[in-house]
Amino acid sequence: MTGNEFIEDLFFLFKIKQNEDTLKYTWSSQGIKLKEVDRVLQLFDEIENVAENKFTIYHNNNEGKEVAEVAVSIDFYKYRRLADEEFYKKIEDNDNQIEYEIGGEATDYYIVWIYKKMFEKYPTNMKTEVRQKIHRVLGTRGKVRYRRELNDGDKEISLLSIMRRAVDCITLKVTKQKESKINLDEAIESFSYTYMCNMNSPIKMYSLEEIIGILNRRQKEKNIDFAAPKRKYNSNLIDYYNLAISSEDPFISFISYYHIIEYYFDEVYREQQINTLRTSITSPRFSYKDDKQLFNIIEKIIKDNRFVRENGSGNEQQSLNYVLNKYIHDLDDFKQRLNNEELNFYQNKSVSFSKGDVINWDKDKDKILKAISNRIYKTRNALIHSKSSKKDVTYHPYLHRNELEKEISLIKIVAEYIIENDAVYLM
Repeated sequence: MTGNEFIEDLFFLFKIKQNEDTLKYTWSSQGIKLKEVDRVLQLFDEIENVAENKFTIYHNNNEGKEVAEVAVSIDFYKYRRLADEEFYKKIEDNDNQIEYEIGGEATDYYIVWIYKKMFEKYPTNMKTEVRQKIHRVLGTRGKVRYRRELNDGDKEISLLSIMRRAVDCITLKVTKQKESKINLDEAIESFSYTYMCNMNSPIKMYSLEEIIGILNRRQKEKNIDFAAPKRKYNSNLIDYYNLAISSEDPFISFISYYHIIEYYFDEVYREQQINTLRTSITSPRFSYKDDKQLFNIIEKIIKDNRFVRENGSGNEQQSLNYVLNKYIHDLDDFKQRLNNEELNFYQNKSVSFSKGDVINWDKDKDKILKAISNRIYKTRNALIHSKSSKKDVTYHPYLHRNELEKEISLIKIVAEYIIENDAVYLM
């Protein structure tokens, strides 16, 4: 992206018109002049050389000191409603020659950098719901800023001011003296934990959408024309389901749906073991006098129980396979609950952070259920386990949140099948 393209995207976002005759920029038909366009262009050129890590940028302040700046999560409405001193803090660590500042406005560098990242992720020509929402919400916020300054009698308005108001971004700035040997990334992590412990409030942000105030929430389809229920459902499973659909964190949603699936692990595993034995001893060819047949049954049970835990519950992945086979009968109906985009995604894309399997919907039922089981189980392990020796199959919120969002539909439908097929008629 060039600087001119960046300015064009900003003008398109905020519906800014350019007067070609006078080379002055005006906003709206009332002709309020737009200033600091050149300043925005200058900042864009400068941030081309700014180092970045996730949502942190590194630059020098006016005194030539190194600064690390990262967007933080602070309740915007409380921030505006309550005393600023509760949220604005400047803390100096003289021992390590470092300064922390939280709650103040983002620097011009950070504001321009955020818009650059946004335009790169959601180009103007991208026709998606999120892109449309960005234009709608940020454009509206920009108008609010413009109207306030217009009411104050201003004849000029700053482009930077519009940009800043539209995203309402608050940052943590960590500044170190030239003599300090502190690692800025480590300082940010240390401050984040200290803040959360003392304020009992989250501080980290995990997506660009969250930073600009456009949460990329999962689209939850609604059907307001539903009839009275005819079945009675397991209340324990309903509690998990409620937690899953109420959370905007895909981690919590995924694990809550998984709790529904694993609820019957022990029961289904025991059923399978009993059925294995019953099928064998009721076969018309079975003879209790045949030692070879008896030993084959014993070997089969021992093989299935190789990973059984002390409490009698079975191997978790095997139990997951048994649950899917018990509760998912109609794969055609299962696939109809997924839209075409989701079907194609699961068939063509594995889960990068868990090595979750692709699902070939053209295979037979056993192989499809096995692939579904593997994809869900590997993703669950990546969420639950955080071992230093398995960093390549571990979930990291900064990196993988959007990808995990795409796995919710699959596990949600599996959970619904279990709830519905375990239900009994209301009497």
